[in-house]
Amino acid sequence: MAPLLKVSNLSKQYCTGFKWFKRQYYQALNPISFELDKGETLAIVGEVGSGKSTLARILVGAERRSNGEIIFEDESLETKNLKQRCRLIRMIFQDPNTSLNPKLSIGDLLDEPLRFNSSLNKTERRKQVYDTLRKVGLLPEHAEFYPHMISEGQKQRVAVARALMLNPKIIIADEALTALDLSVRSQIINLLLKLQKELGLSYIFVSHNLSIIKHMSDKVMVLKDGNLVEKATTEQLFTNPQHEYTKKLIVEQSQRLQSR
Repeated sequence: MAPLLKVSNLSKQYCTGFKWFKRQYYQALNPISFELDKGETLAIVGEVGSGKSTLARILVGAERRSNGEIIFEDESLETKNLKQRCRLIRMIFQDPNTSLNPKLSIGDLLDEPLRFNSSLNKTERRKQVYDTLRKVGLLPEHAEFYPHMISEGQKQRVAVARALMLNPKIIIADEALTALDLSVRSQIINLLLKLQKELGLSYIFVSHNLSIIKHMSDKVMVLKDGNLVEKATTEQLFTNPQHEYTKKLIVEQSQRLQSR
């Protein structure tokens, strides 16, 4: 069976200016290839500047790739327009306090993607907003609230609900759990696992937190300075890491946990 998503030799470079009339480039992401199956969770691990967020932005359509190919269900993702891509791959951002517009009610925040990317009428959209709020453990009444009126954990549930609004097949979480305290983080992890089971979602988790990765993912890619240095199943990576950089990350994570 073909993978849900197949990425081949994807790379990204940015123009940094000119020197002696020659264009200069910064290589943010060197050629990278991987596959993601339906219902699977892939983690992308690395420190700041590793290229993991650049990769996430390219996949969701927020950045253009420089080279390479992205195949979604046997079709090039390039053949899809932005509306179609929005329906297939959605993102949960790191901080709901900055990603949720404080001037809009939660109902309006969830209605927005439907208004711009679906042909549903107002009544149908409202019903989908209520249904999605229930799916993430909130009440239909929360649609009337504004972000400042709810807790941090509830804000992240709203962020998850917004990612679900267009019934995507892949959700990318870019450091979405890092800022939460442990009890709230545990609740959101359980919610995401429940939704994955119920809806057959595939996840791509972008994080530097290896304890979250160990708990959530089926396989892991480790990036360093824009290069893919290791790719393995989660069990293989944590029991028998091959690359020195991966070993270093695991040791550092272990030391952080012991010092708490």
